[in-house]
Amino acid sequence: MWTCPRCERDLLRENQWHVCVKADLDSLFEGKPKELEYIFDKLLAEVVEWDGVIVSNTQKCVLFVHRQTFLVIRPMSKFLDLQFYSKEELPCPPFFKSKKVAKKYQNHFRISRLEEVSPFLIRQLRNSYDFL
Repeated sequence: MWTCPRCERDLLRENQWHVCVKADLDSLFEGKPKELEYIFDKLLAEVVEWDGVIVSNTQKCVLFVHRQTFLVIRPMSKFLDLQFYSKEELPCPPFFKSKKVAKKYQNHFRISRLEEVSPFLIRQLRNSYDFL
């Protein structure tokens, strides 16, 4: 692991390309419903326990990296957009979007209530972690 001296983001390799902008996590949730922070905190508590996960934030999202980025959480005005990956296309609904990108599927799940953080959703995120 390498920490960029300019933006202080943790990255997998020294001098790895990235958008080098210092970003404050709290600013991602400014003006958004408090419920979104609670959802994020619950997801963070679950995912950060997985072996070798690096968490870093940009000005617009929070990235979760294992060997590659396996989860991106974007706080929107009324929901969190969770972007993660799978080997197969996932059905819409419950997923918002599932599209083929290279040899994998990029999936989006939109969540606005804490109750929506289900074992099913956590399994999908874990599958993305294991896949990438």
